[in-house]
Amino acid sequence: MKAEVVVFGKWPVPGQVKTRLADAIGARRAARVYRALLDHTLSEARATHLPVTLALVGDDNRSDWEPPRWVAVTRQRGRNLGERMANAFDERFAAGAGAVALVGSDLPGFSAWRIAEAMDALTRVAVVLGPAIDGGYWLIGQRPPGRDLFSSVPWSSPSTAAVTRAKLTRLGVSCEELDVLGDLDTLADLQALLAYDGDRQQTIAAAVRDACGVYGGREVE
Repeated sequence: MKAEVVVFGKWPVPGQVKTRLADAIGARRAARVYRALLDHTLSEARATHLPVTLALVGDDNRSDWEPPRWVAVTRQRGRNLGERMANAFDERFAAGAGAVALVGSDLPGFSAWRIAEAMDALTRVAVVLGPAIDGGYWLIGQRPPGRDLFSSVPWSSPSTAAVTRAKLTRLGVSCEELDVLGDLDTLADLQALLAYDGDRQQTIAAAVRDACGVYGGREVE
């Protein structure tokens, strides 16, 4: 089974990413935080040794960030998030992928072994879902030909994952779920990560701390 990873991300342009966080720490600093998260996600995706596609949305002409040379870069296509995800699956299946895991790009707790879990689940079921704390999901994986899981779903809603589960049940599609994870959207999320002193997320916590310009307890813009 040819497995692939698709990372859904945005160009890290101030004012276009992490807008709720930007209200608290400023647009430039929030964009630097997002860039650190995106780099972390890509690094972990590469560690799976699977082909990785980075599907981006936003204004690339205003970004000084360059995607790594090893990643295949494409543009998200569609009028809303559901259409963009459906098109991403269709494109990878048309290219011959036998299993695709689509992941978000702002997850401090994301790691390569979570992709391995998803791909293992896809040997048994048609769909794998990684639910998020906010009611959405941080990962969705499928085997071809794919299912209509993305139409008539309320995006950025506390009911996004619940509606998706209901669609899976109605369609009779087998599914397994992974651990619940949280993305980084708010000042409280950022403070929790910066205060983290465990082993698993130390690297990304340090990168985000640097992105925020926090040195010796002092913040600089």
